[in-house]
Amino acid sequence: MDRAFRTSREAGRALVDLLGHKGRVGPTLRAMHETGLLGRLLPEFARVTFLVQHDFYHRYTVDEHTLTAIEALDRVAGASAGDPALERFRKVFAEVEHPAMLYLGLLLHDIGKGHGGGHVRRGTRIADRVCARLGLDAERSADVVFLVEAHLEMSQISQRRDLTEPGLVEAFARRVSTADRLNMLLLLTYADHCGVGPGIWNDWKGALLWDLYTRTRARLTEEAGPAGNEEPPESARDAAVRLLQAEFPASEVERHFALMPEKYLRATTPAEMVRHFRLVQARGEAPLAAAWRAGDHCIELVVVTRDHPGLLAQMAGTLTAQGLDILSVDLYTREDGVVVDVFKVRDARDHGVVAAARRPAVEETLRWAVEGRYDVAAGVERWRRGWRRRSKRPLVRPAVRLDSTSSALSSVIEVRAEDEPGLVFRIASVLGAHGINISFAKIATEKSHALDVFYVTDARGEKVDAEEMPRLEAALAAALDPRRETHS
Repeated sequence: MDRAFRTSREAGRALVDLLGHKGRVGPTLRAMHETGLLGRLLPEFARVTFLVQHDFYHRYTVDEHTLTAIEALDRVAGASAGDPALERFRKVFAEVEHPAMLYLGLLLHDIGKGHGGGHVRRGTRIADRVCARLGLDAERSADVVFLVEAHLEMSQISQRRDLTEPGLVEAFARRVSTADRLNMLLLLTYADHCGVGPGIWNDWKGALLWDLYTRTRARLTEEAGPAGNEEPPESARDAAVRLLQAEFPASEVERHFALMPEKYLRATTPAEMVRHFRLVQARGEAPLAAAWRAGDHCIELVVVTRDHPGLLAQMAGTLTAQGLDILSVDLYTREDGVVVDVFKVRDARDHGVVAAARRPAVEETLRWAVEGRYDVAAGVERWRRGWRRRSKRPLVRPAVRLDSTSSALSSVIEVRAEDEPGLVFRIASVLGAHGINISFAKIATEKSHALDVFYVTDARGEKVDAEEMPRLEAALAAALDPRRETHS
């Protein structure tokens, strides 16, 4: 195949036509790759052939990762109504206006890795050149370039950010600009995860991704809808008050919501507010009250108690010692010190729902912990010593990053560290010792490491001062150093 044909409009149209065969693209591209034809048509792809990704996250070379991701997208297109895991994605795929552009974006999403560091920036430029060579019009080219440029963003936002933060979803909606681009980016993100290797995609990541998609889709639909003079919808707080007024004195209900932080009123549904208020009332003067609620992919544990220094570390450590994985936590403190903390948890052994028979023991141990009658650190250590690392791979060196721009109200601390039991407990202990308050956390686990994200403020309720960060980094690095007990 000479250069003249490779760069011809005929060759470009043939490749685009091939990519338009929704659900049947993977086998053809794989056959073309194995014969060398794909690399001749797309020399840029030839540069990532057999390119090893030097991390413990990607199992495959770049070319194999890409083809595996395309095959995952094919499976979405061909999913049956009896496959609930893929049915939602299939419905979104049915709305995509130009499937060939989605496939092309996925084919090119890691193309920049063949040209050194900064693969997103480099890949965006390469994708622009490829689209021009294939003869795509400006609108279709812009869609493909967008997919390459934004291919990491949905996973990063959904797994690392508080979606109730003011303006976050609105900013992301402006970024994607159309429902069609949002649909394509959702599908590309899913396929990209599937292409990394077995076990990378899981139900929890799916739940987070769908949450971001649903919120963003609603925002795009709202902005595209007709302008009108309708009355604003009833606020969640007012709806909760209305639901509670038949059960409790109005003064108690009003006082409770007046004492709750603004973030709680913004981020919580009326039904959740009602359940939380009932739990607050049920606690009375007891040290702690807890309630469990099963979800699709995890279980929600709501804990009501009184605030005191080190509370999150106590509760996180206790849950770990009881064999629970923490996936996320929202922490709300009333002005009078009553705490309503919402944990998303799962069984640490099988990643399933926490069995009902185990829950009373968990609640009792939490009660002992807040009363100071349970040695949390010793409990974590007992659980940790029964845990075994899954492989002999090198240990992950901890890394800490402070982000003071993503949130208008909080500093965001990202901690990448060795994935092992008690990680949240140790991080929360260090932050608490430095007078740092945590309002929200998300916990993401990959094959080789954990990436824990904390929204924090200082003792005054303000963002963490930049001068404090070196001390925090040093303290966290020391606490999380995986070599600290290698010889113990």
